Amino acid sequence: MGNDAKRVNRLRKTVLANAKNCRFEDLERLVFAAGFKSRDNGGSHVYFSRGNASIVVPRRKPVKEVYVKYVLKMIPAQVDSEDETA
Repeated sequence: MGNDAKRVNRLRKTVLANAKNCRFEDLERLVFAAGFKSRDNGGSHVYFSRGNASIVVPRRKPVKEVYVKYVLKMIPAQVDSEDETA
């Protein structure tokens, strides 16, 4: 497991431990560590994308648990699929 994968796993644990009261910055750090890019239009939502996968998260503090769970569901699938192709 490379340093990037370890960093993603560490960030996932941090976000998961605080899923009901997650800061937007923590969730954003996790998404960026997993290789997603952001498109910020200055609005109330931020659009993250990587390949065909996309995540839309409202920019609010704290981030609602449903968005945290959605991101956590998306991240392992993305990281695992890259590990298999490498």
